Amino acid sequence: MFHFFVRILFVSGFLSGVLLAILLSLFQQRSIKSTVLIKNYIHRHGPFVDLYEVWFTKTNLKHFNISIDLIRYSNNKYLTESQYLYDKVQVLCAILVRNAKNAEAAQRTWAKHCNSIVLINLELKKKNKIPVKKTKDNASWALLCKSLRDFSDSFKWILIVNDNTFAILENIRYLVAGLNHTKKYYLGHAMTFWGTSYNSGQAGYILSNGTLAALKNKLKTSSFCTADSTFWNMEDYYLGKTLASLNISPLDTRDKLGLATFHGFNLQKLFFPGSTALSNYYKFSLFPTKCCSFHSVTFQVTEGDKMFTYDYLLHQLQVFKDGNLGNKQPTTPVPQGQVWQSILEEQNITDMNISAKEYYKLWENIVSDGTSFAQELRKQESD
Repeated sequence: MFHFFVRILFVSGFLSGVLLAILLSLFQQRSIKSTVLIKNYIHRHGPFVDLYEVWFTKTNLKHFNISIDLIRYSNNKYLTESQYLYDKVQVLCAILVRNAKNAEAAQRTWAKHCNSIVLINLELKKKNKIPVKKTKDNASWALLCKSLRDFSDSFKWILIVNDNTFAILENIRYLVAGLNHTKKYYLGHAMTFWGTSYNSGQAGYILSNGTLAALKNKLKTSSFCTADSTFWNMEDYYLGKTLASLNISPLDTRDKLGLATFHGFNLQKLFFPGSTALSNYYKFSLFPTKCCSFHSVTFQVTEGDKMFTYDYLLHQLQVFKDGNLGNKQPTTPVPQGQVWQSILEEQNITDMNISAKEYYKLWENIVSDGTSFAQELRKQESD
């Protein structure tokens, strides 16, 4: 029996790896020019089919495929489609924080692709702290509700996720670019509860600027955020309930193959046979869903450190298809055999006949210990 479960775990892990490989393969950079014919190959989502291409055509730009080898290693400058969308489709990312480590990991990985980040502290997990009594004022819905009133109007779209969610901002911009952000859109994984349709917080959800404006007008009354207190910590449900009163409902965000784009589970669980079959997440889903779209936009992680792995696989790892620039040896201003001499000169040491022991001590003084080195790297990242 033990070996059976080991095999099942191996298969589920393998399948999640396959999905990442597929996502990475499809996540190809495209460059933009004004003189090259459009190559239309993007599969659009549900009711938004072809809207992106219609929108992009109106920009009077053209896009074409280009080797990532050229983008990374050639001396030419290219404007990639994701860079263009970053400037044109501004997304504010609001992270609901219950675990500070997860929030830190999110900020250092996927959230760097947001135009701006807002952290909403709900219930930080701290050891040896006296528990805080739950009241209407510090319930998750009340905190989110109050934050919504303070969100800037300068962003076209607002992504709201839990701190254990990994979001692919490039796919999100492809999803919403063809939509009019001034209109009322509410996107995510749609569910129903007590007759109310809402988008699950497990998978995250997106609000348009038009929806935010309508919400702000609704939330003007200071007591509105704490008026209804039956399920204080179901902030996703209460948001959906509030939007329903404004005639704003969740839309179908499945791709044209009927595959889900917003995921409320981690990839391992999504692929483990039968692990989500009896979940209320699917029982109460508004639209029948299957896993998983090649243009997925969100999924959960089991631990914050997994975000660094996914970030590397999706944003840094290069799948070789063509090109040879990346395989060339880097040019060095100093011949390899003379590197040690240049180091001595930098340290104002003119005697080139030093012993190996003296040279080692010199390196000890130059190179920091591991802890100091890591701290310096973090400082440089924050700068």
